[in-house]
Amino acid sequence: MGPAHHLLAGAPPAAVPMSRFYELTRAAAEGRWSATYRARRRWSLPGLETCPGCRATWSGGLAYPAVDLSELKEARELRKHRPAPFEEFSRLRELVRPYCPPGALLEPGTAFGPLEGSTRGKWGPLTLEMDDLLVREDALQVLLELRGIVPVWPHFRRPPSLRVAELQVLPRGRLHPDCLPPERSDPCAVCGRDDWHLPTHRWLDPTSLPDDLDVFRLEDAQTVVVVTERFADALSRLELSDVTLSPLGTSRPPGVKPLKRLDVSNAAIIIRR
Repeated sequence: MGPAHHLLAGAPPAAVPMSRFYELTRAAAEGRWSATYRARRRWSLPGLETCPGCRATWSGGLAYPAVDLSELKEARELRKHRPAPFEEFSRLRELVRPYCPPGALLEPGTAFGPLEGSTRGKWGPLTLEMDDLLVREDALQVLLELRGIVPVWPHFRRPPSLRVAELQVLPRGRLHPDCLPPERSDPCAVCGRDDWHLPTHRWLDPTSLPDDLDVFRLEDAQTVVVVTERFADALSRLELSDVTLSPLGTSRPPGVKPLKRLDVSNAAIIIRR
């Protein structure tokens, strides 16, 4: 991929390579803003205990902060953070589904509702922390012109003088199959669990990308937050944020060779029980 565009370093908008999509990450260097928070969400689906398909016990990190489950009769069952058998997880998932955005990805551990907790320090215009994307209320006025911006106000004790809203970032779009390990196994047919590492060189599958969102996370790599050129342009009009934009193309980057299947003919076989 090309060089990253560091908003923290104050590069002018003209320095951004012309690219339709960017990966949004937290800046690696020490930032200028000091805000921290400790918070959790009121409801979540249980984790999955011993999937009947892949035998894994697991829980993901997806969240839908704009989903309000207070009217759901069984909502109290979603305040118990624990793994559950597949039948119990499936029952609760279907009860929650009507409250969620159409086509919502509902995996084990998916959380709902605004952040609830405490915060301290000074907030920058845009903050990416633990996969949560938060925007200061003055910066929100600029981002509201973009597509698919759904702000949710966290329930912070002693909120900052300039409030911050969390953006609901929907899982949409996927990585291009050519940048994924060719020896990877198919997702579990029961729970959908994928077991592979995020590739160093990655690009997007153009056939999977939404045309109605300017910020989204990838369905098959949910820690990857993607923004469009429109979002990048809006961000360049704000005060400096502690985030980095790196171009994400829709074809193999120059100089990156196709991945080859690993030769496992001489590899030791490890059996996990």
